[in-house]
Amino acid sequence: MRIRSCALAGVALFALTSSAFAVDSGWYVGLGAGYSMPQAVNYPTTTAVVANGVPLLANEAQFKNTWRGIGTVGYAWSNHFRFEAEGGYTDPKLASLNLNGVKTPLSNMDVREYTAIGNVLYDLPIAERWYLTVGAGGGWNWTDLNLRSSKIKSDGLTWQGIAGITYRLSRTTDLQFDYRYIMTSGLENFDAGHRVNLASNNAMVSLRWYFDQPDAAPPPPVFVSAPPPPPPAPVMAPPVTTYIVFFDFNKANLTDAAQAVVVEAVKVAKTNAFVKVQIVGHTDTVGSDKYNMALSLQRAAAVKDEMVREGLDGTTIGVDGKGFHDPLVATGPGVREPQNRRAVIDLGR
Repeated sequence: MRIRSCALAGVALFALTSSAFAVDSGWYVGLGAGYSMPQAVNYPTTTAVVANGVPLLANEAQFKNTWRGIGTVGYAWSNHFRFEAEGGYTDPKLASLNLNGVKTPLSNMDVREYTAIGNVLYDLPIAERWYLTVGAGGGWNWTDLNLRSSKIKSDGLTWQGIAGITYRLSRTTDLQFDYRYIMTSGLENFDAGHRVNLASNNAMVSLRWYFDQPDAAPPPPVFVSAPPPPPPAPVMAPPVTTYIVFFDFNKANLTDAAQAVVVEAVKVAKTNAFVKVQIVGHTDTVGSDKYNMALSLQRAAAVKDEMVREGLDGTTIGVDGKGFHDPLVATGPGVREPQNRRAVIDLGR
């Protein structure tokens, strides 16, 4: 029973942690570069390689460290999974050939690799703005061995494993640091009658930019008040005492429609001698609790400032923030609901 309770508590804690870190979803593009360390290639048999017109016998080829560049296009889901198409390029120099431990230095010989890989990745939230990124991918490699007087071409299957850390620079920009082990197998033409493998260790840094998805149009201003009891004779309806102001996603500034609601509330307050005003700000469920509490207070303060500019006494206006704890429309975590991004104005005496 104790093990089961601990397991359930762990699952609940993971769910709460995941919901606290909103991840952008949708399409993105990325660019990356890093330091590539190719591994030596061991030939199954002693191989003749022609260098500068002289035949050389070798059973191992060693390469110089170099750089690797990548470009990506991908799509991210709100459950932290991503899929991306990656194109890559690197050009390690062929440093030397070995025959039974005897090294023969070389010059003007290099290998150029072009890769097309599909990756599946997962971004696990571990702290505010920080994610642990793991993934793997597979695709195809095209390799050119450039000698002084000739060029040898080959191609084969390639795959990579990815592990690193991602930092959320802004709502639409990620910075990723990762290690990648890349292996290409089945290359022909470099060793007559045999296939060879190329492998490398890579330390990479990448930037990722998400395309900003526009919010749905906010609903028109809504005036909420309790209907009066049925009068014995026709009477004038009581003034509206509650007003709702809506905001754009992640914003605290007033739109033209919101300013119109505030002007109407001030007009009613002055006409009917309402001297007490309470403003409560709210948010949707995207982002952490701490961030949304601050944003809801900013929205309430923006409404108060506008009412003061319209002529109300600021000392009679109170402000409060509820974050996402009192939604107008109930949703799950990480949902952009326009009707929950609001500030409620209550007039009283």
